[in-house]
This record gives sequence, structure tokens and C-alpha cells, in this order.
Amino acid sequence: MSMPSRDQISALLGEIQDPELHRGLNHLRMVRHIAIGGRGVTVLIALSAPGNRFESYFREVIPAKLRERFPAIEEVTVELTHMTEEERKAVVGSVRKEAPAQFDSADSPTQVIAVGSGKGGVGKSTTTVNLAASLAKLGHSVGLLDADVWGFSVPRMLGIHAQPTVIDDVVIPPEVFGIKVVSIGLFTDENNPVMWRGPMLHKALQQFLTDVHWDDPDYLLVDLPPGTGDIAMSIAQFLPGAGMVIVTTPQAAAEKVAARAGFMAEKTGLKVAGVVENMAYFRGDDGKVYHIFGEGGGELLANRLGVPLLGSIPIDPKLREFADWGAPIVLQAPDSEVAEALDTTAKELANIVPPKPRGPRRISLPLMPSAGA
Repeated sequence: MSMPSRDQISALLGEIQDPELHRGLNHLRMVRHIAIGGRGVTVLIALSAPGNRFESYFREVIPAKLRERFPAIEEVTVELTHMTEEERKAVVGSVRKEAPAQFDSADSPTQVIAVGSGKGGVGKSTTTVNLAASLAKLGHSVGLLDADVWGFSVPRMLGIHAQPTVIDDVVIPPEVFGIKVVSIGLFTDENNPVMWRGPMLHKALQQFLTDVHWDDPDYLLVDLPPGTGDIAMSIAQFLPGAGMVIVTTPQAAAEKVAARAGFMAEKTGLKVAGVVENMAYFRGDDGKVYHIFGEGGGELLANRLGVPLLGSIPIDPKLREFADWGAPIVLQAPDSEVAEALDTTAKELANIVPPKPRGPRRISLPLMPSAGA
């Protein structure tokens, strides 16, 4: 078996993507040097910043890929360095140039769907997280913005504890289960209260939409705080024409309150796509169905708003348990009744709000040194 050439090694490295920017290593000009000696290969990779938490990723993936593709290689050494300030700015500039118009533009390839409720305690955030995971299971690229600034819970439900990487004021959102996530909970201690008023909330949400490298997901789900306050109105201003899903329980009182969120959406330009009835029923060990919170509230709300009932989600203690553990139930117990109901709801949502057609991605390479001999 003969050793591969530098060009062959370079081509393979170009197939490996940076786990944060989701671009090939050659595209980002991260490959700085390739040396071949005997049966060994040495590769020098420039990371975006010191202390990059993905150092182990490169040390593991690059040797594995090289040995798999080229069995003649017996030893792979991965050396890491860091980009200069100018090089880092070039990377950020290239990523920004590739980005399309903002989410509020008709040219955006992303379907934005806000998830709201009339009041707290109806399982809105849990539903949002699992819908995001279900959409990702269907093969869609998904972003999740936790806009519930005061009651943020998405990071815990997805098991995210590390702060996002920030490169020259551009936030690179962490990705888990195929979902890119941004939440104020990623920038503050979970126990610290966020005491912001209208203007600060407005500015923070604007930055979460414009200063984050979302990378054109098919869907951006926005977990709203309950009610019809400042954040819901700001989202409507930033994302005119976005879709909205209302989460309610079967209880008549909850349906009445949830209807206000639906009417608020209509008045502010959001388009209600459908209703999700959470805690619809409980199935006992005897197989009998118990309507603990009443029944019919979801269908009544959907009829009142003139939209479809996307799904009815049963009560299951495992739903809460998996959320506390940081794992969506649709991934951890996909054959459970509640997971199947959530998957069906996500499919209905994707049918009503299908992904937008996509044109070719615009490419703009940063000016950096290429791989040397």
C-alpha cells in the first residue's frame, strides 16, 4: 500500500467540519501544514481561539478519518495552534458574508415558529424542546431560541452547561441532538434571577437574532414566556409574519387564557399555525384513560382560532424525568405513547409550515495561508 499525497490528505481534511461553524477545515483555512514522513503524517490545525473546547475532537477525528481512508498511514500526529486576531476576524467575516437576509426578510430560508401559552405550567418549554428534537429527527436543521428570559429552562432540558463560544461579538450557539440553542441561561448562573425591564429585554432578543451564527436552519423555534407581555410583542416586531403555536391544557380555564395569546398573535402580525393540547390524558397501568385536567380544551381553542389541533400529548412522568436529566423523551423513549404523540405533532407542524426551498449557499473564503509543504 502506498502513502497518500498531500493533496489527497488535504482533500480528506476538507471533508471534516469544524463542529461549531459547520464548515470544512479547508474552507475555514484551518489546515496550516501537512507533512509526510515514512508511514506517518503530521497535520497542523489552527483553532479559532485558545482553550477551544473541541481540541480533543480534532485530535480524535483527524487520525481516525485518515487511517480509515488511507490504511497505509500508521501514525498520525495532530498539532494545534491558534489563529491570529486578523485571521479570526477573516473567519467571522466570511461566515457573516455567507449568511442570507435576516429572519424578518422574505429571502430568509428559515421558517420561524414561536411557541407560546396563555399562562405558565402548561408544559410549553418541554413541548418546544421535544418538537425541536422531533423536527431534527425528521432531518431538518433546527435552531431553538429560549426567549423565556425570566423563566429559562431550555439549557437544563437539553443538558447544556457550557457557555457559547464568542468570536468578535458573534455568538456560536452550542449544538446538541441536532439543535442549535441560545438562551440567557447559557450566559448566567442558573440560580441568578434576570431582572430586566422592557428596553433591556428588547435589546437582548434583538442580539439573539442578529448576533448569533444560526447558519440558516430550516426551522427556528422561539420559546416565548407565558402571557402577552413585552417579549411576545418584541418577537412580533422582530419577526413579522412568523408562525406561532399555542400550547394549552384541556382545562376550560386554561383554554380561555390561551385564547388571549392567540388573539395577541393575530393583532401583532404573527400567524397562528396550530394548537397543541398538553396533558391531554393519563393512561393508567390498567390501560384506562383518565382525563385528569378535563377534555376538549385544545379542540375548542383550535376551533376558536380557526386553526388545526396539531396534537394531543398525554401525561407521562418520564417526560418530566427526561427533561430534568437533559434529554428529550422523543429521543430517549421514542416508542412511548407520549413520544409518538410529539413526533406526530411535529410532522403535522412540518406539513402545515413546510421548510422553504433553498438556493445555493453563497461562499466567501477568508484570506489565510493555505496548507504548506
